[in-house]
Amino acid sequence: MKRIGILICALGVLLSACAAPAAELERMETEGRLLLAENDSALLVTEEGIPMVLSVQEDGNDPWAGYHSGDRVRVTHDGVNETYPAQTGAYAWERLEEGTLNDVPEETLAALEELGWDFGRDIHTPAAEPQTVENPVTGYCGNTATEVTLDGETYSFWGEDSVALTDIVINLAYTEEVCRCLPEFTVDTEFGDGYGVNLTESYVRCREGQAQLTAEQAEAIRGILERNCKSG
Repeated sequence: MKRIGILICALGVLLSACAAPAAELERMETEGRLLLAENDSALLVTEEGIPMVLSVQEDGNDPWAGYHSGDRVRVTHDGVNETYPAQTGAYAWERLEEGTLNDVPEETLAALEELGWDFGRDIHTPAAEPQTVENPVTGYCGNTATEVTLDGETYSFWGEDSVALTDIVINLAYTEEVCRCLPEFTVDTEFGDGYGVNLTESYVRCREGQAQLTAEQAEAIRGILERNCKSG
């Protein structure tokens, strides 16, 4: 909840800047990143990371057709209501540059998701079947070395666990788009390095893309870490 408190404080600054007697209220322009929610609502996230729900004041079946979350836009709107997220009426908008959900501040996304907003991102489930390539690499032996970097410490090991971990990470089919979730640790092998692994979300990523792990693969990797990545 801490991140929500920080954003509410920032919202107060925005509201104080926008406050004016009713007779003086005029439409204004604000630039920021568009954020489209699963319930067809649209928000504008300002340069300061403050989200405002856009209530479209013009007729139209799909006012955001062709737009995407993360697009940088300039919105003409009226006053800002004192809520979180803030609310304002939108009268016109212009796309300044294309973007993606990755361009929206993580702090803002997380705060809104804590309140129940859904932006359809990073929903991971274990793969039902192993996501391996058609022609897996074979022929390496127990002398192959593997390094795992976890919590700032690097652990090197050989033997069956090295072979098993190498076999998993180098033979996954990395065909999925890389998500916003951060890896929990990295794996370097003699056959490829820079594999980012997240067992909570059941994935491995590398330069080519991302692949989901099966529940069995994730459990096997947990066992390897327990046996080989203990300090002291």
